[in-house]
Amino acid sequence: MFKIIKIDLINQKIDVVDGMNLHKEFLGGLGVNTKLMVDLIPPDSEPLGPDNVLIFGAGSFVGTLLPTAARTELTAKSPLSNRFGTANSGGLWGAALKFAGYSHLVITGKSSIPVYLMIDDGQIKVENATHLWGLDTWATVEKIKQEKGSDFQIASIGPAGEKLVRFASVINNYHGAWGRTGMGAVMGSKNLKAIAVRGTGIARVADHLAFARIMTEAFKKVLSNDHFGYTRCYGSMVVADPYNKIGALPGLNFTCGSFPDWVETRGRGFFAKNYKEKDLACFSCPVACAHWSRVKYGQYEGYEAKGLEVTYTFEFGAKLGIKEIAEILKCAEICNRYGMDVVSAAGVIAFAIEANQHGLLKELSREVPVQWGDFPGITSLLDQIGKRQGIGDLLAEGVKIASARIPNSAYYAMHVKGVEIPVRDPRGKWDVWTLGNLTNTRGGDHLRTRSTVDALLSPGHNHLEQKIGVAEEVVHDLDMPEDLKSQIFGEPPAKVNIPRMAKYAEDLITIINSTGLCIRPPSHRSLGPDFYARTLSAILGYPFTAEEVLEAAVKIWNLQHQFNVREGENLDEYVFPQRFYKEPLPFQGGIRPPLSYQNIKETVQQYFMARGWEF
Repeated sequence: MFKIIKIDLINQKIDVVDGMNLHKEFLGGLGVNTKLMVDLIPPDSEPLGPDNVLIFGAGSFVGTLLPTAARTELTAKSPLSNRFGTANSGGLWGAALKFAGYSHLVITGKSSIPVYLMIDDGQIKVENATHLWGLDTWATVEKIKQEKGSDFQIASIGPAGEKLVRFASVINNYHGAWGRTGMGAVMGSKNLKAIAVRGTGIARVADHLAFARIMTEAFKKVLSNDHFGYTRCYGSMVVADPYNKIGALPGLNFTCGSFPDWVETRGRGFFAKNYKEKDLACFSCPVACAHWSRVKYGQYEGYEAKGLEVTYTFEFGAKLGIKEIAEILKCAEICNRYGMDVVSAAGVIAFAIEANQHGLLKELSREVPVQWGDFPGITSLLDQIGKRQGIGDLLAEGVKIASARIPNSAYYAMHVKGVEIPVRDPRGKWDVWTLGNLTNTRGGDHLRTRSTVDALLSPGHNHLEQKIGVAEEVVHDLDMPEDLKSQIFGEPPAKVNIPRMAKYAEDLITIINSTGLCIRPPSHRSLGPDFYARTLSAILGYPFTAEEVLEAAVKIWNLQHQFNVREGENLDEYVFPQRFYKEPLPFQGGIRPPLSYQNIKETVQQYFMARGWEF
């Protein structure tokens, strides 16, 4: 269950080693991935070169029946940022790897021909994938299932990964994705088309009685959390309407914070009433926050898809201005088939549209829409990017590189450290989550830090503090060390210290991503370090304390930071695009002022102090 498969694609050599000691020190999943990556990737390695290492790590809880224990981390040096790269996905793939008897898969070198990996319990093979090369991800999954068996779980790349689109993703069966930081491009650079896994074993635990008590406790806490009902009903779409209300949408490449017709066209209630058919769940998840949808009218009547996720809605619906939910779902399908990150794909297209509006594309201008919401033009660009044709070949490099090659366009490139910014405008809502776009070790992204007491509808204006979004008794009951509560909330709890909460939230989510649970609110808000320590003890048979688990998380995060510093990162990279400092943000409620460069700099410095880092 905690064995590591090592595959050298150059020599097609396969080794299996014991990973228990690494799990004891680095918790599993992301933590073990981080240690292996730092040790195995030489300094200054080219992300799309043979020295990069691709590591899949199923969390240490994955395969058990703990609520939401389904997440697998995929890690390599990112071709977008040239820094630490990693992505996370759920579904059934990680559980299948655990049932086959393994926790991690380490892939080195580059095959001379296209190949895919087959892991079938104890049987591990490198198979010829020449007949799969060129297929989209859905066709790849179908073909492998036909050849090997319908019960295989398959991670694959599409044409975007094969053609080294820098933000290519690895698709988890049909609809899931290891989406961010270009892991699909790394996989493509190794001539690795897919990894098919089937396991028929069980996930073993060291202490069955203790684990049974913990599992009962976990289900009770998750199901009784006050976010469970909303998350079950709307999934990630729960935030769609609130962010429009406070003016935090990434509208039209971050030039408007809300839309007057948002609730009636892309709102959570409108979606649930008119499109949602049923709830879907990952392995061992009672929340079932995903949806299966069907279009009931219009041009795409009868079309069915998994979704709607709020990322699709914010990226295609807000950032690119597409109003029809059916068209948003179609854009997501194109990305999944090609194997492209939704956030980066929408980000480069938004950049291209705005650059075109300002007359910067010259002879390439005919290939790019001028109007927001141009669905045919946007889908044409998605095709061009996935195939690296025309201007798509340039946009496939991501906004940082593309803007460097188009004179005077850098102002419209919305990224942090080379990674396109998702979901939310920091001028519309400044909080722990927003700061995470800067402090995230994988670049501009919001999913590695999140306050456990966030006030959803509070826009936030103080750069160092935010409101507590829960009752005082909830703060007292948090599974969180008391000294950290005092540092973050004060005594009695009165506010949230943003830099200190950002550090704690990153540490907590590092633990979550190492153990393989989900960061959706019901589990994120109800389970803390003491729970994870007791559960690790029951599963691994090794005694952990809450303090030791938090110390391990700090070590993991520091290793990621040290890797980035080794690869050239400096404090000047902890900055938002200039638009956020220069332009006010219009929304239906008025105008949000620009960010203060000095305030953001002070917040980042306070965060560095909380981390004990030099700046």
